[in-house]
Amino acid sequence: MTTVNEHQITRPYQGAEPIPLKTRVQRGRELLETLLSLLMFTFESIPLWWEALVALVVTPKEKTISGQTALVTGGANGLGQAIAIALAREGCNVAVVDVDEANSHATVAKLRRYNVSAEAYKVDVSDYDAVRQLGRDVERDLGPVDILVNNAGILPTSFSLDALPSYAKRSMEVNVLSSFWTTQTFIDSMIRRRKGHIVAISSVAGYIAPGWAKTYATTKFALRGFMDALEDDLYLRGQAKHVQTTTVFPFAFNTRKQAISLLKASSGLTRLPIYEPAKFGESVVKAIKTNRRKVVVPETVKPYQLAIFENLPIKVRQLLTRTMAQGEVKLLD
Repeated sequence: MTTVNEHQITRPYQGAEPIPLKTRVQRGRELLETLLSLLMFTFESIPLWWEALVALVVTPKEKTISGQTALVTGGANGLGQAIAIALAREGCNVAVVDVDEANSHATVAKLRRYNVSAEAYKVDVSDYDAVRQLGRDVERDLGPVDILVNNAGILPTSFSLDALPSYAKRSMEVNVLSSFWTTQTFIDSMIRRRKGHIVAISSVAGYIAPGWAKTYATTKFALRGFMDALEDDLYLRGQAKHVQTTTVFPFAFNTRKQAISLLKASSGLTRLPIYEPAKFGESVVKAIKTNRRKVVVPETVKPYQLAIFENLPIKVRQLLTRTMAQGEVKLLD
């Protein structure tokens, strides 16, 4: 694994040189340049605002993904399996990556019913070297990856786990760092071929952080930030038209038994609906085909609405949370 030179990390702190004071003329010139830049931005943004408004009412044209190779981490079960099946239905060849070897092979058997190529790979995606080897194996077996779905994640299954250092560390490795490693592994090929789509499965907890699942929420906020930065990186490198990104924010889905039991045991979440995974897979594939930047599943809620919630005055936000939750969360196992 490539490492940073230790001297770069441990070298003594050196303060920057003092910033020289600016004259009134310099400050006036900078203010004028800023105002002119903002004026230019206003005029140049008008057609972009119009384009965004039109997109709200016009059904976007769907791209064809049949014949492409997709890789789904955490693809053996639950949401990952639902995504893999939905991709296979679209004619994608699928690499199923998971530590659950038995269910990975069972999922591959389901995918092959759609007359596509599918392979299972037992890989811990938090291991950088293992992910690099995965990249070589998948390209050998299925060809270059066109669609990368970073779905692998650790769900909260006990209130008491949140305080454990080992749980926090493992959650960061699987929920966040794995997306760094897979993206680094596959993005160069996408850029070289001018074709690719990177998807990350975050969570509504990436906008609305539940106090009883601080570790999980932290990882989902981090994943959201990573995808925003990745999108900007692709734009700055002139690749935004060729390599697309999608971040998905699902509500509660009926997947891992322990996680669903935890939700049902929380009196403060009695109004939270729980959805079946199949619909989730279809929504993710639709988002890929229409190049949706961010999508909440189910789509009754929009990302901008979640952004409004997180920026409400704190007491208003707490009141809304209490109103919708019908009481306090019981912090019990």
